[in-house]
Amino acid sequence: MNYSEFINTYNGKGFDYDGVSGVQCVDLIKMYLDKVFGIKAGAWGNAKDYYENFNNLPLKNSFTRIANTSAFIPQKGDIVIWGSGLGNTYGHIAIATGEGNTNEFYSYDLNWGSKVVHKVLHNYRGFLGVLRPNDQYKITGEEITYKVHIQDIGWTNIQKEGEIAGTEGKGKRIEAIILEGHNGLDLSYRVHMENIGWSNWVSNGQVAGTTGQCRRIEAIEIKANKTLEVQEHVQNVGWMPVSKGTNIRIGTEEKSLRLEAFKINVL
Repeated sequence: MNYSEFINTYNGKGFDYDGVSGVQCVDLIKMYLDKVFGIKAGAWGNAKDYYENFNNLPLKNSFTRIANTSAFIPQKGDIVIWGSGLGNTYGHIAIATGEGNTNEFYSYDLNWGSKVVHKVLHNYRGFLGVLRPNDQYKITGEEITYKVHIQDIGWTNIQKEGEIAGTEGKGKRIEAIILEGHNGLDLSYRVHMENIGWSNWVSNGQVAGTTGQCRRIEAIEIKANKTLEVQEHVQNVGWMPVSKGTNIRIGTEEKSLRLEAFKINVL
């Protein structure tokens, strides 16, 4: 489950996640940690303690604590935390929507004027800062990202789902690729290389192909646990028909044609 799926599931609902003291603001965060990040929260104190006692909680590998400043604006998916300066002993905790400015911002709250999850406009009075998820793909919702190593260019920036990796009309070969699945997408892949043939299979985030050898990739085979939609651009041919499935092979073999670009969607 990612951020959007979580909000769509729990917005408008009330719950006592831990069975302690009825519906509280920390119940929303415990549910968020569990469903989106796979973290089972314990008896970690009051809302403000998630920030003030952060270094003693098992969140350090998954979140970064960021202090509030006069220029700070919480971003989508941040766990936002207020201290006793809010006017109570316990503070408050919620999930930022990403909407706001340096005067006010929106978050999804539980036990703030209502016992169900709802969107609230807050100011910064008593605001301590945020816990920001290190895995931002859980927030943005992307299931696949990829980048390629291109002749005379090198590694490209990371491309998101549906974006083109490679070039068109420049006569440049793709020499290596990295594919990475997120939010439950598992990938394995291999490439067919000039004068070598098929490489060994590699998995999420690993390099397939070569760099510094001036060797073109001619085809790619991908296996996934979700259905993919893939389209490739081939030398002297252009864009090929779209391929769909969980085991896809794109490009050509034994034709000495370079693979120049591709794009991938998860269906």
